[in-house]
Amino acid sequence: MKKILFALLAIVLVAVIGIVALLALVDPNQFKPMIAEQVKKATGRELVMDGDISWRFFPSVGLDIGKTEFRNPAGFAEENLMRFDRAELSVSVLPLLSNQLEIGNVSLHGGRVFIQTLKSGKSNLDGLGQAKDESGSDTSAQDTAKDTANAPKQAWALSLEGIEIVDASAVIRDDKAGTLTQVDKLDFVLNRFAPGEWTAASFDVTGKNGELNFQAKGNTELMIAKAMDTAELKKLSLQAAVNDPKNDIRGFTLAMDQFKLGEWSAIEFAVEGQIPDLTFDAKGSTRLKMDPALTVVDVQALDMKADLKGAVLPRPEMKVALKTDATYQLKEQKATLSNLAADIDELSLTGKGSFKSANVPVIRIDLASDNIDLDAFLGTEKSAQEQAATPAEGGQKPQAPAAAKDKDAEPDLSALKTVDLAANVAIGKFKAANAKLSDVLLKLTIKNGVLNMSSLDAKLYQGSIHATAKLDANGKLPTYRVNKQIKGVQVHPLLMDVAQNDVLAGTGDISVNLSGTGLSESRIRQNVAGTLAINFSDGAIYGVNIPEMIREARATLKGKKADYVEEERKTDFSAMKATFKVGNGVASTDNIDVDSPLLRVDGKGSTNLMSEELNFLINTSLVATSKGQGGKDIDEVANLTVPIDVKGNWTEPKFGLNLAMLLKQNNELEKKAKKEVERGLEKLLGDKAKDEGVKDVADKLLKGLFN
Repeated sequence: MKKILFALLAIVLVAVIGIVALLALVDPNQFKPMIAEQVKKATGRELVMDGDISWRFFPSVGLDIGKTEFRNPAGFAEENLMRFDRAELSVSVLPLLSNQLEIGNVSLHGGRVFIQTLKSGKSNLDGLGQAKDESGSDTSAQDTAKDTANAPKQAWALSLEGIEIVDASAVIRDDKAGTLTQVDKLDFVLNRFAPGEWTAASFDVTGKNGELNFQAKGNTELMIAKAMDTAELKKLSLQAAVNDPKNDIRGFTLAMDQFKLGEWSAIEFAVEGQIPDLTFDAKGSTRLKMDPALTVVDVQALDMKADLKGAVLPRPEMKVALKTDATYQLKEQKATLSNLAADIDELSLTGKGSFKSANVPVIRIDLASDNIDLDAFLGTEKSAQEQAATPAEGGQKPQAPAAAKDKDAEPDLSALKTVDLAANVAIGKFKAANAKLSDVLLKLTIKNGVLNMSSLDAKLYQGSIHATAKLDANGKLPTYRVNKQIKGVQVHPLLMDVAQNDVLAGTGDISVNLSGTGLSESRIRQNVAGTLAINFSDGAIYGVNIPEMIREARATLKGKKADYVEEERKTDFSAMKATFKVGNGVASTDNIDVDSPLLRVDGKGSTNLMSEELNFLINTSLVATSKGQGGKDIDEVANLTVPIDVKGNWTEPKFGLNLAMLLKQNNELEKKAKKEVERGLEKLLGDKAKDEGVKDVADKLLKGLFN
């Protein structure tokens, strides 16, 4: 037993003597010039070690290194590319005998990295590892070859007990691009670095990029692997915040159960914050997988819900829910969505789509919805009549200059030049501007600043609509073209819903072919040109009773007042046709044709699109029958043409007899009848027809007829 104790004591004594000898005979600071020389040779840069290098023997052999700086070439904003205040490193001695390099905890305090790119494009990272020897040849390749030749035949096993970076900072400055990124503080801890083993890591970083401030911290467990495709990660937890003068992402959290190439990862996330005029709070979950070749990322069962508030929204507050599967192809930079289901308050959409990142992003959308009430969604359900009945605040009308300014304002169409879009939309029921459509099918594209609606088909008030349109935003002012075919539409409910106007009823066919320049209200009215053709059947014109006006005409011709008959103020028709030519702010027609069992109506006139004033003359002729609207009283003035003026404006048309034309017509008829009577008397009485007495009798008979 004593021998064993003496042996151990001897070993300890030898170790102590060795350490004392090492401290006494080997000063590590004497290696500083050699280290600096080797760094200079390898990098071409100066290494300045101002601090001392000292031995450390517990719990393992190691070194403490003081303040050290790695210089930049001349011409850069800071003297050092990299520096640190203090570093610690330890190595286990005995494992070295077995080709095992077991490094203890590596600790770096007060580290700083400065990377700069000058306006010329030169960087302080250029030339590292390419230093030249005295002959001017590149030594890096030679050194590599020598190292390879001298490499030990038996591979070394490497393990690192841990890495600790404390109070580090970094600056990445690009004068050519005008960007500046600063890491003000970085703390990083890696518990153990050993291939094939799990280790814990954590970090805490704060910094800024321009005006953008950021901070993030997190922790995870990771498997150190020799190849990236075998690396693993689990129990990831990340918290981050970002803000600048306009945006404030107050909180972003991400939790991932595990990550390994080719396997699914469960992810939960949440983000809240504020951008201009919008506050948001979103939470969600999904499953993610990346293929081993690092080419495709699959997202499955993405489920996100968000609460939104802000002035940019169509409503002050909105709730959005999104569910979808997705695939992202890294090489093509293309994301594809499938099984998409989106709920925006009461609006629900399903479909699929894709997005390809490019200078002009390529977007493809295929969406469907059972019911979209755009008026309810936008809060515009109140009818125009209700809005008109609501007095303006303070009892004052809006000021004219502000209204005029709004009418001249062109919409911003710059977005049409920033996207390549093709969309197909199907909607079961759709309501907009109080118009009700069903079975809506829409196809449109946007490319190179041109919006092309190749088709819009829908059912509309017991009829149908087919429309195409093109909008080109490439000129100084946008140009447009619209073609629309409406067939079999019930006009009265359509006008009531859209314009709160009940002036017309019937089954209508409408053909529209219009084009123009400028999309402000005033330019549309002034510059629109083309044709508008209408063909209505089995309807009525409300607000005017032409048979009643004919009775008034008959009474007027006789100098009497018409008897009052209580009838609805409308005029029935079996057909109504007209073609309007539009141009220079005016819509005009010369072929108004209205037929009914009682009436034959033709007319012409125009309406000013700027002032909305009406100026039409309608000539009404009677059918010689007592059947239909008006009864037998109308027979007394059969073959009489009644001229009617249509004045007023679009919302309040006014109808009235054109008395001047009516009286002129009456005088012409009387003259014509007098000539016919005189010709008949001459044939009947011969020379006696010229007798004054006979003429007086004939005149009295004619006056009785026309009065």
